[in-house]
Amino acid sequence: MFASPPPAAARTARRKKTFPTRGFAAGKPPSSIDGDRLGAQVGRGHQLLCPNAGQATPLMQGSFSLTPLRDGMSLHCTDVVQLQDMTTQYAIEERSIKVMLRLEGNAQVMVGRQVLPLDAGQAPNAVPRGAVVTLNAPDTLQRQARAGGRQRMVVLTLRPAWFDALRISPDVFREHVSVRPWEPSRRATAIAEQLIHPLELEGPILRLHQESRALELIVEALSQTMTDMPHGAATLPAGCHQRVRRLQAFLDSGEADHLDLRAIAVYMGCNANTLQHEFRDVCGQSIYDYLRCSRLRRAAHALQHEGVSVARAAEIAGYSNQANFSTAFRRHFGLPPKHCRNRV
Repeated sequence: MFASPPPAAARTARRKKTFPTRGFAAGKPPSSIDGDRLGAQVGRGHQLLCPNAGQATPLMQGSFSLTPLRDGMSLHCTDVVQLQDMTTQYAIEERSIKVMLRLEGNAQVMVGRQVLPLDAGQAPNAVPRGAVVTLNAPDTLQRQARAGGRQRMVVLTLRPAWFDALRISPDVFREHVSVRPWEPSRRATAIAEQLIHPLELEGPILRLHQESRALELIVEALSQTMTDMPHGAATLPAGCHQRVRRLQAFLDSGEADHLDLRAIAVYMGCNANTLQHEFRDVCGQSIYDYLRCSRLRRAAHALQHEGVSVARAAEIAGYSNQANFSTAFRRHFGLPPKHCRNRV
C-alpha cells in the first residue's frame, strides 16, 4: 500500500530538500496545499494568521481531507509536510466532542488558551498521542506548525445531532474545554492509518468503511476517558436542552446584546434562575460569559469580512473603551484586532 523511493532517488530528494514521499500512497504523489485550497476545504471560520503570503503560495504538501460521515459526525484526516512555518485559527461555533489521534508530528494545537497534549514527535521515534476534547461553548482552535515537520493525524468531531440520533446524552461532558488524554492501542493506530490512507473503495462503501473504523476509535477513546467520570449523574430533560440551544441561537443573533438576564428569561418563557442553572449545566459557563464570547466572535467576523474599524468592532463586542476591547480580543483569539483586520 505504501511505496518508498529507491535509495538514489531518496538521496537526491534529501539534497534538494524536496517533500519526502516515503509513507504516502503508492502512485499518488503528494500535492501542494495553498491558502485557497485550505480555506475551501476547512470552510467558514478558518483563518490563516501566518505566513503573510499570497493565497496561492504552497504551505504544505500531502493529503488533507474533511469528510461528513453522518449527521453530527465528521472525519478529518491529515498527512502533510510543512513547507513553511504556519499558524491557522478556526472558530468553533457548535458544541462538540473531538476525538483526536496524532500518529506523528509536534505541531502545537490550542483550544482557547489551553495547549492539547498531542506532541507525538517525528518518525522513527514517533509515539502516537490521543485526546478527547469537549467544547460546550463557542471557542477557537489554533494550530502552529514549523517548516519541515510531518503531521499525521485523525480528528473525529461529534456534535449534538450524533448523540441525539443514538439517544446518548453528552451531559457527562459538562466542562468547557475539558481535555482528557488517552493512550491509543496498536489497533487504534492501525485504524488511524487506514483512515488516512483508505482502501481503494468508492461511494457509499467507502463511507461505510470509514464510519466503521471511526466508531472503533470513538469506543476506545471514550471508554478510556469516561472511566473517571461520576456515574448516575442527574441529567436534564430533553426540553431543557432544546431551550438552551434556542437561547444560544438567540444570544448569537445579537438581539440579546442589550437585555438583562430577567428580560432574556422573559423572552425564553422561563424563570431567570432556572434558565441560568440549565445553561450552566449544559454549557459549563454563565449566560453572560457566553454572550461576551459571542459578541467577540461577531466583532472578529466584522473585522475579517466587513472591513470595519477597530472602534466599530469594539462597539459590536460591547466595549466603550477600545483598549479594553483589544485586551479582551487578544486574550480570546491570541492576536490583536488590528492584525485580524489587516488580513481581510
